[in-house]
Amino acid sequence: MKTFKAAACVGIPLALAACAQSGQLQQQSLQGAFNAVGAMMGNKPANAVPGGTSSTGRPEGSASGAAADPQLGRMVQINGVNVMIDGPRPTDPRWAGKPLRETVLYKFFEKHPASRPGEYFPRVGIRIDDYSESLARDDQSKYLLQMNPSMHPNVARPPECLKFSAVIWMSEKQSQKVDNVVLCNADIHTGEQFLSRGALQNYASYVTAPFSISSEQVRTMGPRVPLHLLPQDTSEDTTMYWTGQHLFSALFVQTGYRGPLDGDQRMWFVNLSKK
Repeated sequence: MKTFKAAACVGIPLALAACAQSGQLQQQSLQGAFNAVGAMMGNKPANAVPGGTSSTGRPEGSASGAAADPQLGRMVQINGVNVMIDGPRPTDPRWAGKPLRETVLYKFFEKHPASRPGEYFPRVGIRIDDYSESLARDDQSKYLLQMNPSMHPNVARPPECLKFSAVIWMSEKQSQKVDNVVLCNADIHTGEQFLSRGALQNYASYVTAPFSISSEQVRTMGPRVPLHLLPQDTSEDTTMYWTGQHLFSALFVQTGYRGPLDGDQRMWFVNLSKK
């Protein structure tokens, strides 16, 4: 089996696979697309970026990984974008809530594989309740990794968060709501892996709900699943998904959801930029 950009999965129980898994969750039409794009997990966040500054202008870590300012965290690159991780969570009351790791959603899909063929349970619908405004601005270029930091210092994205609600459907009639979940870049930890841009693109473009469970274009919290798991109704939706790729990747990894890798259709978003 040919692999694409394989990476060792250290400390993350999401198994890597070059091709989508076989079984009830795989759509036959996805296989060729996944192989073509190479939907793989990315590497662990790189060592602290040399010659960098945070968005506040303070100096950051060296290539050895030593953080210059532990109050801010550690600047790493995720898919070529400089991001602060391992930092303190925001003190703004706006982001008061439960870290994803402290909710039932943490590693949920690893603990709850699909019940049986054709049912696609349990399922999870997600509604974005709030997000950092910087995620909806198309200004990512200034945060890209600079190969010559002596001439162009590396600058990290500012502290950013998603606040969301979720409904877990164990069956058509049994559900559990999880409110006030907050995921910030500070919640990404050293050693965690992230999804490659190819995997994130697979989820955005190729993973669709089968007719048997789909609500087509109607987007609700469930139990039926919209045709497209990720809304991209506006340019703001697209910008938010890709500008916030580090947060969406962390959401997938921390919930144990493999949809971007194997076509699992059991988690969807009701909205993105539209609150």
